[in-house]
Amino acid sequence: MTDKLTSDLIGDPNIWRMAMLISDDALDVVAYSTVEDNSMLYRHIPLDTAAADRVKALEEVVYENPLLLAGFDKVWCVVRTRRFFTLPQAVASDDVLTAEITSAVWPAGGSPGFTAITNHLEGLDTSIVMEIPRPLAGFLRRTFDNPPILHHLTPLCRYFHGKGRLGNSGRMYAHFHKGQVDIISFSRSTVALANSYRYRDPMDAIYYIMACRNMAGLDPMADELFLCGDTAVREETTPQLREYLAYVMPVIFPSAVFKTGKNALSAPFYLTILPLCE
Repeated sequence: MTDKLTSDLIGDPNIWRMAMLISDDALDVVAYSTVEDNSMLYRHIPLDTAAADRVKALEEVVYENPLLLAGFDKVWCVVRTRRFFTLPQAVASDDVLTAEITSAVWPAGGSPGFTAITNHLEGLDTSIVMEIPRPLAGFLRRTFDNPPILHHLTPLCRYFHGKGRLGNSGRMYAHFHKGQVDIISFSRSTVALANSYRYRDPMDAIYYIMACRNMAGLDPMADELFLCGDTAVREETTPQLREYLAYVMPVIFPSAVFKTGKNALSAPFYLTILPLCE
């Protein structure tokens, strides 16, 4: 990206919202007006992967782009990390018990400088607990107005659950994004499975999908698989998955998001669906 994100791109920030996806190598940003159609801005900003301090690299990018510091009506911060696990919501609501489980998963001696954040998935009796670097959590909370800090699977779980309430068949969703496949399966009022896998070849993604379906106990002839994300990977994997599964379908892009503008099609799915998960 060569142009800076300046605050004069949006006018009054009080009627705008912003969502950020923080990865190891990039910051993806979307901003959109709550009262105007075709307003969405999207930028993919590479981070300095050679920097000794990744949080400092993120800070530099934020301060170099004045728009990111505007007084938005709301800001979401989505963090892509594999350092997470799921818990029943009743367990995760007990802070002491959650802290004990977190310490058992990541012993204190092995995770210095990290802080645990819990995302409750309303209506799903499930919570996602993640650890992120403490300096990152501190930077986000002091720079923005106490924003929700979400694991990258959280918006997917919330959105897909809302789309799959009708019907009796089992459902699994696979989302492709930059060499990673996010796989989510639901069982009645809970998340049966939610995980992310890195892959180099689309065939590896197919392997993870099929293995997860076996773990979730889904019927290859009756239970559905929905695919979304990277178009090229989705088109390559669909015919091969249909050799083993009776129902393999694309996720229909939400029509409500189309109103925000054409940038919604190129922005990360995690960010474009956030307004629909409230």
